[in-house]
Amino acid sequence: MKHLRHTLTALVFMLAAAVATPAPAADTGLVMRDVYDAIAYLLPLSVRNSETDSPWDRELIDAKLEVLSSASHALVEHAKGQDTEFTLLARSFDRLVGDISASFREEWPDYAYYSLMELTDHCVACHSRLPSESQQLFGERLVARMQIEDIEPENRALLLVATRQFDTALVLLEQRLLDPALDPVEAEYRGIIVRYLRVALSTANDLERVADFIDDYAARDDLPYYLKRRLAHWRSALTRLAGSLSGEPNLERARQVFDQATKLTLAPGNRIRAVEDFIAARLMRTYLVAHPDLDPAVRAELYYKLAIVSLRTSEPEPAVPEMEMLLTAAIEADPSGPLAEQAYAMLEEYGYVHEEHLARQLESRVLIDMQTLREKIGIAHDSP
Repeated sequence: MKHLRHTLTALVFMLAAAVATPAPAADTGLVMRDVYDAIAYLLPLSVRNSETDSPWDRELIDAKLEVLSSASHALVEHAKGQDTEFTLLARSFDRLVGDISASFREEWPDYAYYSLMELTDHCVACHSRLPSESQQLFGERLVARMQIEDIEPENRALLLVATRQFDTALVLLEQRLLDPALDPVEAEYRGIIVRYLRVALSTANDLERVADFIDDYAARDDLPYYLKRRLAHWRSALTRLAGSLSGEPNLERARQVFDQATKLTLAPGNRIRAVEDFIAARLMRTYLVAHPDLDPAVRAELYYKLAIVSLRTSEPEPAVPEMEMLLTAAIEADPSGPLAEQAYAMLEEYGYVHEEHLARQLESRVLIDMQTLREKIGIAHDSP
């Protein structure tokens, strides 16, 4: 996961390089337009329903992947003679493009979405180096290139999140949840309310909007008791933890909130602790970003706990293999540490890559290599 975070940052520098390279402005514009178009075509495919949608247009997909590959090669060339970090990021972008290509080649939309979502996230980071208008319009321009009208609302929200249109995604999810035609139990089963919380608590600095929506949703007269009880706890937790997101990243506060969530219920799948979990996750992620040279044991601890949060709050059909990537990150951060074997065992027990159980991995090694992880930890094949 550590290398992945740095890898996916590389698109920032790809687009920045396109601006900085002494090429004609028209050529730069064409490059950026083609990259935008490639992402705009590939991203909606990553949330497709493979059981009902028509087969992928392999020739067109290959053409779009070639655009990204060409951009990657241009980045590597541009990085020659630059500082070491830039050079490493350029090489990492090649690996990212390889991951995206493998995802589409094997028709694994969950991994394709994961990689493309991170890629667009760093596109925005690049635009943050440019005038504010460019940063603000990036996601809007990308969405405008997509054909998303016929995509169901929940998946449309995923695309909006991937393009950093967080407020628009929240509006869409709020409208969906308040729709009288959508039974709250059905919304619960499909994980829509948890997705809403995930987006809201991961991106909003002011929790008042979330609390107001919880109040509106709790006013529905068709809520069963267990959901009323859960919403009441969420509302209370939002008030109690509102101050946790302000100030400098605080490791001890992150641990405290995580422990509070862990003690809330004995039921493994009970989402009553979702507010605590998502706030703890945000605190941990913020701390990781603020401390790139963190002690390996602490980094492994945070990745492991983030994986626990992902497992406890997972949707029925998660859009990204978050838990699997976080457990892998925990192992790679400190392979000889006290959490490595636990993380590997969890990865075997709960991990899937496009419906392949990782304890019986055959085809998905290109993305997560279980054998290599075992070797790093020192687990023998006949270990209990």
